[in-house]
Amino acid sequence: MLTIGLVGCGVIGSRLASEIQNRFRTKARLIGVCDKEPHKARLLGRTLRPPVPVLTKKQIVSRSRLILETASAQAVGEILPEIVKQRKALLTLSASGLLRYPRLLQKAVKAQIPLYVPSGALAGLDGVKAGRVGKLISVTLKTRKPPRALIGAPGVGKMNLLSLKRPRLIFSGSASRAISLFPQNINVAATLALAGIGAKRTRVQIIADPSLRTNIHEITVVGQFGRLIARTENRPSKENPKTSQLAVDSAVTTLRQILDPFRIGT
Repeated sequence: MLTIGLVGCGVIGSRLASEIQNRFRTKARLIGVCDKEPHKARLLGRTLRPPVPVLTKKQIVSRSRLILETASAQAVGEILPEIVKQRKALLTLSASGLLRYPRLLQKAVKAQIPLYVPSGALAGLDGVKAGRVGKLISVTLKTRKPPRALIGAPGVGKMNLLSLKRPRLIFSGSASRAISLFPQNINVAATLALAGIGAKRTRVQIIADPSLRTNIHEITVVGQFGRLIARTENRPSKENPKTSQLAVDSAVTTLRQILDPFRIGT
């Protein structure tokens, strides 16, 4: 039976924990949970059936064969060294964390550590990965968000986003730069960069649009295979408006692919 530990007890982490105990109880066992806010971990641990103990990150890694990270890019940097050292597997929702710590990522790849990154709020990554078998010429992400969703990002600066009356382009540049300036808002750019041609060559546009209530991501990929355009209009999850429902479902699907031998698609 596969032992699994959870780092991050928010909406996605809670859903994955429930998935393990209900759908895969004969294949996997959740051995512990942790969160930077201890009360969240305690609440989730008590809610699960059977209850699950609250552990430290170090204990999570040492006692699990698969670690689920649904916390933050910083959490990736904290647990990845031990994961590599102990040769464990990692499912991470913080793709930006892998790009933020490139040396750790290189060590993990060199050590052949199993790393799983869900598609998250993006559609079309199957085509991006397939296109990479040949030559990819360009990869572009255009993200439209309600202004309120971007407040507080370093890239916003002194702009008064709430006063916008029409859409405004607030960023245009590389994915690596976008991730640096919008660390909490553009994790999809990191996922796309990992799937395609890297963070430096992947181009990103971020548009604040006051007419929107949902996030819209559109990727355009040109390669030897032809041209791919994929547009995703994301509805927020009922549990947390800041999290797209598709991101939650993508994490669940990735876990199912790990635990279930039946797979469809790239």
